Amino acid sequence: MQLRYNLFLLLLLVFLLPKVKLVAQTAKPSFVVTHTLNNNTTLYLPGQELFFQSNKTTTTQFNIIRAQDEYYQLTATIHSVKGKLYAFGQEQNFNSSDTAGLNSSELNWLKEIVNKPKTIEVKSSHAQQSPVQTNSLFDIDQEDAGKYFLPFSSSIIKTGLSWSDSTVADSSKTIHEYLVLKVQDNKATISVFSDLFIRTSFTQSGQIIRQQLKGLARAERVYDLIVGKMVSESVTTKLSGSSNNGTDIVPITIELKGNTSVSFK
Repeated sequence: MQLRYNLFLLLLLVFLLPKVKLVAQTAKPSFVVTHTLNNNTTLYLPGQELFFQSNKTTTTQFNIIRAQDEYYQLTATIHSVKGKLYAFGQEQNFNSSDTAGLNSSELNWLKEIVNKPKTIEVKSSHAQQSPVQTNSLFDIDQEDAGKYFLPFSSSIIKTGLSWSDSTVADSSKTIHEYLVLKVQDNKATISVFSDLFIRTSFTQSGQIIRQQLKGLARAERVYDLIVGKMVSESVTTKLSGSSNNGTDIVPITIELKGNTSVSFK
């Protein structure tokens, strides 16, 4: 198996974000999300195991263009991406603020995503998949922007309230179970338990690569009941599955730990 294929799979997994109700609130039109993701990935090749580590911090500004009932239209602009990737005994740092480094072929992908606004639609609590199929490595809408908004009117949110929903995108499906753990000081703490079934395919270097992953995610989110938005989230995700390039089938296990903080303008 070619080293390039393994490296691409790793990069794809570094930026893979599992996908995760909603009454329009009286809320400020702009907010900034800082998301940190730590990734431990193992590829099980014949006769050996390859272990990779990475961490990535992304700062994104969201602007609400339109809010009505269960519908939001947003623009999302990534302002900075920085982090570190350790693979094959080597460490690579990346930082979108390093303008000189962006000219290197290894970090050219940063130019494709930084300071380029994208429009996102949120309906019935979840971001809608973009009709334009681009490289999934760079799509901001891979992260479900619906989670940033309080699921119901603040008057409905009570300790012990529970509900469930699901999302389907192509052949992938995620089932979510929600529970309000605590309501205190105008803030609500909500746990989210998600079953993930991910099936994707993409083309790389002329090869069609099919990926199947299955796993669980456990998250805890805190919402501000006054502004109707999430202020923080911590989530742990465990996935296992395989990638198939038509010649080789590579088993994979992934452990993700993410933290998100939101500030309002």
